[in-house]
Amino acid sequence: MTKQIVIAEQHRIAAVFSEDQIQELVVATGSHQVSDIYLGIVENVLPGIDAAFVNIGDPERNGFMHVTDLGPLRLKRSAGAITELLTPQQKVLVQVMKEPTGSKGPRLTGNITLPGRYLVLMPYGRGVNLSRRIKSEAERNRLRALAILVKPAGMGLLVRTEAEGQTEEAIMEDLEVLQKQWESVQLEGGTSRAPALLNRDDDFIQRVLRDMFSGDVNRIVVDSQNGIKRVKQQLMSWNGGKLPAGVLI
Repeated sequence: MTKQIVIAEQHRIAAVFSEDQIQELVVATGSHQVSDIYLGIVENVLPGIDAAFVNIGDPERNGFMHVTDLGPLRLKRSAGAITELLTPQQKVLVQVMKEPTGSKGPRLTGNITLPGRYLVLMPYGRGVNLSRRIKSEAERNRLRALAILVKPAGMGLLVRTEAEGQTEEAIMEDLEVLQKQWESVQLEGGTSRAPALLNRDDDFIQRVLRDMFSGDVNRIVVDSQNGIKRVKQQLMSWNGGKLPAGVLI
């Protein structure tokens, strides 16, 4: 079965094809993209729909956050009503979970996640979770034990499918990068004037490969020579300095 990734970096669009069917599509062209992290300001709180509108810097549309997505803002207090949890002009750390559509602003969450190649760091999460696609019980036990050992205190970790068969060193390096990323977000959040963009996946090729490349991909199509070079560099960095066998770029 042929599975390929097509990346049109110039237009910031990418797709995964299995045979001739599109399996996944990524479009990163808007001013607010999925996974963007902002320091926002609560504009108004609507108890009738248990939601708040948050200013993240768009003069036309505010972001929308439901009480179920408040994350740490909700965990810290016993109150349930959104009016007891958020107040107008309050600063909040939020992440885009759904891009704006039509007249609607982006959907926001307080449950921040930072995805890496092998792990997803959840700064406000709890415990350790493993991808269900890791089937081997021995491998699940190995990865769970490692994740419990290296998990930063007070945070959560999700072990991605791509961690299967990887060395402890590679997984720990991935975690180190994510922790530095989170430290940078916190530092930016403490020194920036709200509303402000604190974190974005700027390297489109790196983001697409991180989220879409797996062992069953056998063809990658890119729209520039520079793009081809960067795809090769990224894959080699994950594969001990060698290109994965059987992948045509």
